[in-house]
This record gives sequence, structure tokens and C-alpha cells, in this order.
Amino acid sequence: MCGFGKRLDEHFRRLPGVKAVYTFMACGTQPLSWLKERPYANVKTRCGFWSIESGPYSPQFRELKDVYGMRRGSVPTAHPVPKLEELIANTGPDVLVMQTGGNLFDLFPDHKTVRPDRDAAALREYIFPFVVKAISPPSLLKKIYWIASPTSGRVSKAVQDFVVDQVRAQFGAAAMVIDSRALISYPYRHMEPDHEHFVGEDMDRWADNVFGILSGDLAAKPLASLKPLSEAFPQIAEANPPGPVAPADASDERVVNLSARLVFKSKPMSVEEFLPYQESLVGYVYDVRKVLGGRYNESQVLVMHPAYIGLRKQSLRKYKIGKAYRLKLHQLEGTPWNTVKRKDDSGLINLEPYIQVEDENKYPGTSRSN
Repeated sequence: MCGFGKRLDEHFRRLPGVKAVYTFMACGTQPLSWLKERPYANVKTRCGFWSIESGPYSPQFRELKDVYGMRRGSVPTAHPVPKLEELIANTGPDVLVMQTGGNLFDLFPDHKTVRPDRDAAALREYIFPFVVKAISPPSLLKKIYWIASPTSGRVSKAVQDFVVDQVRAQFGAAAMVIDSRALISYPYRHMEPDHEHFVGEDMDRWADNVFGILSGDLAAKPLASLKPLSEAFPQIAEANPPGPVAPADASDERVVNLSARLVFKSKPMSVEEFLPYQESLVGYVYDVRKVLGGRYNESQVLVMHPAYIGLRKQSLRKYKIGKAYRLKLHQLEGTPWNTVKRKDDSGLINLEPYIQVEDENKYPGTSRSN
């Protein structure tokens, strides 16, 4: 969105031997957003979309750009996130370049601590299904390049190291994973308040350095001499990733019904802290008085409430310290909210975050949201 994809697209269009380039940029997404499985089958990006697609048998391309800053005071409209399965079937690419932003960092509650077993399993749920879809027939991909994020100033080095290591572990030798932190220095010259997004000459330098690696690797061996990855790595193509988690409802056995007293409220993020995204969560801690249904063994529960949806502030006035509530909850993990920017000042990183069933279904683009 900030120029990386456009710059990389221009490089590939000038590369000898390249017949067509299809570039899609969707803000606020993570790997599962690009797959057709629930709960992301109909998900839309609301914070920016940009596509650049080659025309049939022509050097011309068509471009659709809808991002912040195009008109004074305007915000992007909603756009469906393109699906990897359809892109592969419709364009038959030889090479896939995937650049992921920092949304996976929000799987780490305090943005500092890594819990290896727990966090590895969580990351696998977001990465491995994408790996399988990219490699499995009818895909004829021969090269996959995964461009990991540049340095983020909002999470620890340990978290960033862990995410890169886990992506490499999920792909193995089936993809080249590029750690962008080595390609551009931090802090950036034109950095946004989130200490993660940036624009300008640093963005161009990052794209140029990435392309230098990609073009060098592509020149090392002709694509025509390579087998499709589905043949080279049949063990991945034949793997069965974890099934998608459907949105919960009140009768779902995964739902926990609690009587709980509110004891702590985090302060929501300001809009400036989570832009260019349009949603954010805030953490409240409750003392559990009684388990009314389902299974829950902790004395406290951490509930993530939507603070903003579509940049609209959500009313949380009814939640008052010391007051008891009946809560119908579902684990945040496995829901589209799990990688949304969140604020939790409780420090209770050992508590699994939950979300109310009624709030889970408010995620924009899901079948039950308004």
C-alpha cells in the first residue's frame, strides 16, 4: 500500500522473459485472508486495495487503486480480498511473491514474549494452509518467495525472529523466505505513528533490494528446467492443514457461559495508533464468579471487546468496574479478530483471550456482520 508492491511490479514488468504480472495489494490482511475457506471466504479489505493486472496478449495493464490520501478526507471503500485458489486457476503463474505485513505480530499478547510451543501452533494455523494451497494441484508454481516484514518498532526482536523462523519451518525448501530487516535500516525516514508503516525513499530502497535478490535467484536456473512445486514437494501438496473454524453461536460446544465481575479495563488505542487499519480491540479482565456452561478453569478471564469497527468508536459505557455480567464467550484464536490490532494493559499474557459471541460476528465482511 505504501509503494512496495507498485515498485516491485514495475521491476518485474521490465524483466526480460516475463510475459505477464499480476499484483494485488490488500491492506489489513494475513495469509488466511487470501484463501476461500471460512471464516475468510467473503472477507473484504476496508483500509486500502490496489491491483495491477496484465492484459491478455498485451504489454498494457489495468490498474485499480483505492487507498488513503487519494482525496482529502476520503477513506477507501470495501473490496473483496482476491483468493489464491482463483488467482492460480485463472492466471497459471510460474512465480508467486507473497509479502506479509505485521498483522501476525498481534498473535503475541504483549508484543514482547514468545511462548514457543503455543505460538508456533498459532502461527502454523495461519501459514500452513496457505503453503498447501499454493503448492497443491492445480498449482503449477515453480518458485515461491515469501517477503517477511522489515523491522517493526512496536514488537520485540524476539517476536520478529520467531515469526520469520516459523515461516521458514512451514515452507522448508519449498520457498525462499527473505528477512527484510537485513535490507533496510530502522528507524525509517518517513515513519507512521505505529512505528511500522513507512513511505518514501526507504520503501523504494526496500523494494529494489528485494528485487535484486529475486532476480538473481530467477537468473540462476531457467524456470523451464524446474518441476512444479507440487511434484518437487509432494509431501506438502498432499498434507491436510487444520480445518477452518466456523463462527460460534450460542449453542456451540466451544462457547463458554460465565457469570463474571469486571475488575480491569485497558484504555483503547487511539485511531492514530492503529491506522491505516479500521478495527481495534481492547482488553477487559473479569473475575469469574460461576461457570454457567461449557468448560473454563481459570479464576479470571480476559475478554477482547471491539473498540473500533470501520473507524467508528464502539460504545463500551455499559461495562463498569465492579459490575457483574453474564458473558457468552469464544476463544479469540481461530476468529478473524485474532490478528486485529489490540490493546491489553493487564499483563496477563498467560490468559487465553476470549471474545463475546455477539462481537465475534461483528467482524466486517463475515456473513453475520452488519
